[in-house]
Amino acid sequence: MIPFTRIMTIVMFAALCFVLIVPLALQRHQLVIAVGICVLFVCYLAANLVLWRRMKPRS
Repeated sequence: MIPFTRIMTIVMFAALCFVLIVPLALQRHQLVIAVGICVLFVCYLAANLVLWRRMKPRS
């Protein structure tokens, strides 16, 4: 159940970033905000990957 909820959280954050924030920033010609959101999303993905690997039981 934890992998499903983690994946859904990532999908929801991606939708928020790339459906709402980034297009609005690009429409208003605020490239710094659009790039910042993309960098923030990549950092969020990396942190989730690290946490998921640490939570996974070792075999």
